[in-house]
Amino acid sequence: MWISLFRRDGYLLLRLVLILCQPGPAQAGKQKIVGYYWGKGRPDYELSQVPVQELTHLIYSRAMPNAEGDCVFAHPDVDVPNMAELTTLRGRNPRLLILLSIGGWSGSEFFSDVASSDSARRQFSKSCLALAEKYSLDGLDLDWEYPVTGGKPTDHKRQSDRGNFVLLLKQIRLDLDASHGRPLLLTIASTCYRNHLNDLSAKEMSGILDWFNLMCYDLDDMEPELTSHGSALFLWKTQKANADAAKYANCDAAVRWYVDQGVPTEKLVLGVPFYGQVWAGVPDVNDGLYEPYSARPGDDGTLSFREIEESYLPTYSRHWDDQAKVPWLYKKETKVMISYEDPESIAAKARYVIQQNLGGMMFWDLGQDDSRSTLLGAIYRQLAH
Repeated sequence: MWISLFRRDGYLLLRLVLILCQPGPAQAGKQKIVGYYWGKGRPDYELSQVPVQELTHLIYSRAMPNAEGDCVFAHPDVDVPNMAELTTLRGRNPRLLILLSIGGWSGSEFFSDVASSDSARRQFSKSCLALAEKYSLDGLDLDWEYPVTGGKPTDHKRQSDRGNFVLLLKQIRLDLDASHGRPLLLTIASTCYRNHLNDLSAKEMSGILDWFNLMCYDLDDMEPELTSHGSALFLWKTQKANADAAKYANCDAAVRWYVDQGVPTEKLVLGVPFYGQVWAGVPDVNDGLYEPYSARPGDDGTLSFREIEESYLPTYSRHWDDQAKVPWLYKKETKVMISYEDPESIAAKARYVIQQNLGGMMFWDLGQDDSRSTLLGAIYRQLAH
């Protein structure tokens, strides 16, 4: 039963959730199932289509820091109407918790600025909290890509970003705790790139955050000269890739780094992509794996799982890397190779999450699954309590 009392101006006065023992929805138990919904993603994929029964947490993407130091919606024409729709999702799954993603690859330009001083941190935190209050959200997820190094060339960066990120999280945590009678969540979308990891004070951050959403995908970027796995679970078995990529471009290496830094395993939520990486002009050697290529088709060299399933799986040969625990596709006639996730690789990662006592699984993003929610279903079958 879900009882909500609201003031006339629409702000939440009190929301008391009494959960009766009822079958169906995923429960916020030992392992979380966390799905991102991108408001500007798949045009025909509405919030009403989200299979909320199979989620414990939904993270709406996105807001971002602006040049004035405030937290604003990236696309107000889409995001504001969607905020009104979010409350209907709880009617279908009363256990669902909803967070707002702030930042992202194209929304991190001013993160360094809002983290750089005490006054800037307070201003930004206050404006983030205002959005959480206005739309009755259950928490915030910061997606700074990336402090100190990395990110887009136009993103502002400082050597002090590492420490300032911690101070920003402390300010937001303080404000979230002080402003509500109910606990609000604070998480981050966090890197798995070996060359960015040392830009994080992971141990100190873990004392502030509820958990880290580990973005264990796009790991092929660590070997830009060859085709490879975008989200390998374990290390690659090849002598062709550079040594760092062969050793570190996998989920297990990233998880072990966080644990070695002192982050509790239950605060690590393993992220998987609902999209694949695609390369063209790949020679017919080793079924296209760990080979040079001539182009990355499309806008960003990726395809949604839905597109892969509809247009490539019927005619391409599927191969399985039993060490990395991920599949790939190749067709010698087109010389196209695709690294992607499927139910088998998703299930392998879910079993890893259970075996390592991690906090759960996250994925980007809901709109890239197929119409049957095949990939989400593979997570749910393993992790639902």
